Amino acid sequence: MTPESPQTQFVDVPEPAAIKQWATEQGILILAHSYQDGFLQEAAHFVGDSLELARKAAEEQPDAICFCGVHFMAETAKVLCPDADVFVPDMEAGCSLADSCKVEDLKKYQDHLEKKNGQRPVTISYVNCTAAVKAASDIICTSGNAEKVIRSFPENRPILFVPDMHLGGWLNETTGRDMTLWNGACEVHELFSVEELEKIQVKNPGSVTISHPECPKRVRDASDHILGTAGMLKMVKEAHGKTFIVGTEGNMIYRFEKEAPQNTYIPAPGASCACNLCPYMQKNTPEKLWQALQTRGPQITVPEDLMEGAQKSLARMLAIV
Repeated sequence: MTPESPQTQFVDVPEPAAIKQWATEQGILILAHSYQDGFLQEAAHFVGDSLELARKAAEEQPDAICFCGVHFMAETAKVLCPDADVFVPDMEAGCSLADSCKVEDLKKYQDHLEKKNGQRPVTISYVNCTAAVKAASDIICTSGNAEKVIRSFPENRPILFVPDMHLGGWLNETTGRDMTLWNGACEVHELFSVEELEKIQVKNPGSVTISHPECPKRVRDASDHILGTAGMLKMVKEAHGKTFIVGTEGNMIYRFEKEAPQNTYIPAPGASCACNLCPYMQKNTPEKLWQALQTRGPQITVPEDLMEGAQKSLARMLAIV
């Protein structure tokens, strides 16, 4: 809540359970990403990663969706549920990865690679991209299903992977491919410090370091396991009495502590802070959520000329996993 946002001030916000019940009565499905703060996770009908949230939206086909996450996630819900009213707590909750790949630049690069190699590459886009980029892509992936998506194409087929160079680099290592990578990165995962991580590992012998594939290679190489958020959650649920050093957005630990309290969780450190929080995710607040539910806005729209292409690339992804 900031001084320049008076509409969010002095709002009497109900408890999460009451918000969820009120939304249910109004026919509004609240979806929240695991990187949202604990209040918003508790207020949501469903919490998950990008793939799980996309699947939930597609399965439910509700009349209205309030999406607690960042802009591209809400756009994805709108593409999958075109007849639903999709709205967000804060329209300025964006994504550095999505911002790193403009569709006009992508199209120019696709043309360049086709001219250079005599064959147009398959464009696989990480879900952290705009609806326009999704429409210009052949298929979408998430960190949890990216390997399956890549392996669905013949090994000799050229692939352009956008926009995350770190995730793409890890996938090249994992699959043995030589995909062409876009020069984009998540500003949150970029800030993890391998030097600080190694200090914490020394202080916690026997701990297990789990890091997201959006982390730079040096951080990945210093980790025990590289997993998307769904994979991380599965691992900690199956563990007992372990200490995990967690290399992803700090709010993920809230979900771990709720669903797998038998373990101890330590946030992997950034270069200048104890943990990394996404500044865009933090734009969503309880006050803004409650106001968005009352007004059913701000609304997410996707231009009609982008709908068909984005729906096709997402449908291809959902058909694979």
